[in-house]
Amino acid sequence: MKKLLIGLCLISAFTAHSVEAKGNIDLGIAYDLDVGVTAQFSRYSLFLNGDAAAFDVRLQNFYNDNKSLILYIDAGAFFEDREANNDVIEDRVGIRLPLGLQFGLDKNLYAYVQAVPHYDFNNDNDFDVDGAIGLRYRF
Repeated sequence: MKKLLIGLCLISAFTAHSVEAKGNIDLGIAYDLDVGVTAQFSRYSLFLNGDAAAFDVRLQNFYNDNKSLILYIDAGAFFEDREANNDVIEDRVGIRLPLGLQFGLDKNLYAYVQAVPHYDFNNDNDFDVDGAIGLRYRF
């Protein structure tokens, strides 16, 4: 519960700063490191849930002719607090390079899907590829 409150405080601060800076912020729900909330402002994306967090920065956008479909490349980091029953499992901390497609469903509503190659420093230096899917609304 404490982690969730910290996450909500971070999103609130992120939102307040973002709205003052430009006025456009995207908020939604996503399945990334499990189900959680997602926010995006300008080049920055944030994902939070009770056990995990990810922060990404947009490196490049590639648009189709009418800009209804965007292929993008992000770079970022993640943290995941893991525990199973009473067994000791290390938390995960690492870097990630999401590659995704974003497409509009309505004027202010869009969906995205991404492949997320990541390097986990805490799990025997493990390289793996996960996925994410989400829905965001632009305010």
